[in-house]
Amino acid sequence: MYLLASKAGINTGRALARKLGLKFHTNANKIKPNSDILIRYGNAQVTSMINKDTEVNSRDSIIKMSAKHRLSNMLAGDSDLLSPIYYSYRYDTRLPTNLTFPVLARKRIHRAGNDIKICYSYDDIPMDVEFLVDFYQTSREYRVHVFDGKAIKIFRKYPTNERTAHPHIRTSVFGWHYVKSDEKKILCKKSLVNTAIKVANLIGAVFCGVDIAWSDKENMGRWIVWEVNSAPSLNSASLELYTNLFKKLFYGNEEVFRGFRWTDNNNGGNLSAN
Repeated sequence: MYLLASKAGINTGRALARKLGLKFHTNANKIKPNSDILIRYGNAQVTSMINKDTEVNSRDSIIKMSAKHRLSNMLAGDSDLLSPIYYSYRYDTRLPTNLTFPVLARKRIHRAGNDIKICYSYDDIPMDVEFLVDFYQTSREYRVHVFDGKAIKIFRKYPTNERTAHPHIRTSVFGWHYVKSDEKKILCKKSLVNTAIKVANLIGAVFCGVDIAWSDKENMGRWIVWEVNSAPSLNSASLELYTNLFKKLFYGNEEVFRGFRWTDNNNGGNLSAN
């Protein structure tokens, strides 16, 4: 059985596979024929090499998470959630007339937010941008790890260096990093957790990292959902936690594998293959 990881999740995916005793690959076309996929860690590739495919996570849920513009459109239908609107953009097309500056310029392919540029006018928009995204001034940002319908860990973003961190764009490239939150000190913790779990359920994700923020000015009583990670990076403590949760998910309280949550490739239904 395999753990199939995306390139972005290669390091964490390999470490998880090693701890769980699974075969590991990032290319579905290069696995052994007639193989079973137990975990998809951010990889939604299709191949004839697969015998049984997994619901942990399903291809459908990974596709929803990986395309931020589609995720935004999906979440926009929920009045309890606020997700930035992604405007598809090419330099030779007319700009949307309803833009309110500042906006964020983004590319389709990126990592760790290294593509983001804040634009204060039309003249600031670069030629190679693919999306323009609503900007929200946030007061605090979190990543909530959700596993099998429960919030299992919460991190908050803090500046690595107060003097050099970007005041508006809170990504690692711009000088911000996650620190495990003291959950007793999290403001509005119940609504934060409930929102993250709701997003995971809407997407159909068994596990994910929900990036979520609060804006005192613009949230209108709602959390802002930035994105959902199908292959969240894990530190050593989180890696151990995920490993134990995967073991519990697949084995229960016994040391006998139960073949949990397969997708039936023949008829599109779900199997619980004991």
